[in-house]
Amino acid sequence: MRRHPLFFIFTAILIGKFIFTRSLLFEGFDFFQTLFVELCYLFILFGLVELIPSHKVKKMVYLFLDFVLTLLLTVILVYHNYFGYIVTIHAFSLLNQVGTIRDSVYQLFHPIYGVLYIDFIIILLLGLFNRKRAREHASKHNVRFALSVLLLGLVVSAVLVYSQKNVEIANSVTSAKKQGIITYEIFGVKNYLTNATNQFTAEELKQLPTIIEEVKETPPITEGERQYFGVAGGKNIIAIQMEAFQDFTLNLQVNGQPVTPFLNSLIKESVYFPNVYQQIGPGNTSDAEFIFNTSLYPAGMEATSETYGDRIIPSFPKLLKNKGYKSLTFHANDVTFWNRDNLYPALGFDQYFDIEFFGQKDVIGIGPSDEVLYTKAVSELQKLHDGQQKFFAHFITLSSHHPFQIPADKNTLVLPQQFDGNIVGDYLKAIHYTDQMLGKFVAQLKEAGMWDDTMLVLYGDHFGLQKSSLKEPELALLENLLGHDYHLLDQLNVPLMVTLGGDEQVSEMNETIGGQVDILPTLSNLLGLSLDNFVHFGQDLLNYPDNLFGMRYYMPSGSFFNNEIAYKPDEGFEDGEAYDTGTLQPVPNYSDYEEDYERIKEILQLSDRYLNSLPKKES
Repeated sequence: MRRHPLFFIFTAILIGKFIFTRSLLFEGFDFFQTLFVELCYLFILFGLVELIPSHKVKKMVYLFLDFVLTLLLTVILVYHNYFGYIVTIHAFSLLNQVGTIRDSVYQLFHPIYGVLYIDFIIILLLGLFNRKRAREHASKHNVRFALSVLLLGLVVSAVLVYSQKNVEIANSVTSAKKQGIITYEIFGVKNYLTNATNQFTAEELKQLPTIIEEVKETPPITEGERQYFGVAGGKNIIAIQMEAFQDFTLNLQVNGQPVTPFLNSLIKESVYFPNVYQQIGPGNTSDAEFIFNTSLYPAGMEATSETYGDRIIPSFPKLLKNKGYKSLTFHANDVTFWNRDNLYPALGFDQYFDIEFFGQKDVIGIGPSDEVLYTKAVSELQKLHDGQQKFFAHFITLSSHHPFQIPADKNTLVLPQQFDGNIVGDYLKAIHYTDQMLGKFVAQLKEAGMWDDTMLVLYGDHFGLQKSSLKEPELALLENLLGHDYHLLDQLNVPLMVTLGGDEQVSEMNETIGGQVDILPTLSNLLGLSLDNFVHFGQDLLNYPDNLFGMRYYMPSGSFFNNEIAYKPDEGFEDGEAYDTGTLQPVPNYSDYEEDYERIKEILQLSDRYLNSLPKKES
């Protein structure tokens, strides 16, 4: 230790940080497992550092590696706190997005995470590196020590990686626990690079629609046999993606006050789908936009808009363009957030409106309020309507974005005192405000004479309340409102409703199980659009009562929903968990559904290969 104090000091510091992080992330924490799966990588890194002859440079490199690994562990903890997923190292390429959602990040940073940074404070206070200058040149003994440590680290890590190279673990948390955080990150990079080159041949692409039909078991239905086919044909389309909007808030009352009074009334004149679930990946809101407009699964390990924003993507706007529609999207944030400035043209939108159009007045959270969003957009829609130009307008709301801070002067939901100062109360207020502004927007459409010519589509992008991030009193409040334990399926369940203005009004509650990939085919049926030779992974919920769809990222890869159960694997199929989608109760014997597990893995692979096969736009 006297000859190599920096090595032993920083090895102790970093292994302590890994132990601390793993104890927060994983149940059944094992000290010796941590040493085995994490220490070897520190030996490799620090063995290389020990070869540096300059003591001054060596100190700086140790500090740098300490900071980088500490930042990695912090990102993993913060992300897992809200999303329940062990994020891959690819997330560091998205750090430029943090500024936009900094309020959410601040709230998710638990004070206990500060333990990871204590060593930097100690180093600063004690002036650890202000001691007598060490020799500048490495002796043969020093080199021998460094090479021995490096060799030991390489051998152990090689054994670790080799033993796990063909092991498929669906659950990211289980994978990181068993393989080690660094090994998990290495496999994340490897899988990303491998998947990126997995494409279809031209001949395979021609057969893909038929293959999807066979795997999903959705044989074609003629137009004449379809329910509601073309009832909305020729109508303008307004689709509103409601930020962090969960289905349980509909028809929910607190002390006799409805949280969503406008939507409660709108349901009565709409086709309402109460059993639809989010399917987003790490791109979150932008992934929901992508799924809605393509009926494709998002990328599994990275934001789809970042990775595939440079492709030519078949889409809903492009289908509508063939029918004479102009497509616009309204999002009161910076269009460069999640690479939307490239995604929107790739999806075929003719025009987008972002923060430059909406301005900086009446900001709530990360952008102008929903009131500003709708009020300023109506005038643009009015121009098109008056010019008899059919349009598809896609709105992305912001005001109900985490951490759900609605100004007091805008809140009209009076909650009992126990809801003050906690995220459940804040969430309900944000949803109530969203509902109010939707009601105001529909009133504006009616006043402008646009309502009768409109098909209005409302859907949620993803959950707002993550069970693992709720404190015990908050969880108790929520479960008291629901009348049952807050279940994973409650969390992932988002609303979908379609309202037809005018004489074509259709109303029903359709309880078919569905995902966000199913929205485009369902709307296409209502509009009378043909999806022949259009590659899509969803199905028309109005005409296909049997469904099978997958989810990953917020559930382990290979998770699926069908008419009876929601299933999520752990390491594989046998050790997973299944729940009855009606009662939310565990299903102990789910062995009959293994075929669905294999089918959904194939579907996800087909979608990934299709994304990789999309041609790039010409620069």
